[in-house]
Amino acid sequence: MKQEPKTTIDIRKQFTAAGFEVEAGVSPGSIGVKKYHCLRYLQPKGEQTWLPVGPPYFIVRGLNCELEDRGYQKFWRHQATRFPIRKAELEALHRFDEELRQILHLPSLYNESLGSTFAQTGYDRLEGRPDR
Repeated sequence: MKQEPKTTIDIRKQFTAAGFEVEAGVSPGSIGVKKYHCLRYLQPKGEQTWLPVGPPYFIVRGLNCELEDRGYQKFWRHQATRFPIRKAELEALHRFDEELRQILHLPSLYNESLGSTFAQTGYDRLEGRPDR
């Protein structure tokens, strides 16, 4: 099986052809890919491998927000600001993640396919317990 070259130019072309917007990343050599108001940063690892770094973001009011689970509801969080999640936004995040994994040839893990993984989880019902 022929291995596709994954230089920065090649990976940019693949994402652009799939309808993603490609921008410079936060660190040297990294890139950011956007689609459906979602953003993910990618870092090269080795010659032909690109891996996501950090959590995926959803852009709300121009802010890069992380996914947060508060037990009773899920939120987009940017620093101390929280926005409740809508069903369509969560579906967009799942669709974005599936397309990104397909382009990068990353496996889809069972626990990730059941739902979302969160940048932060804070169950409020645990606060004030003697073991906390």
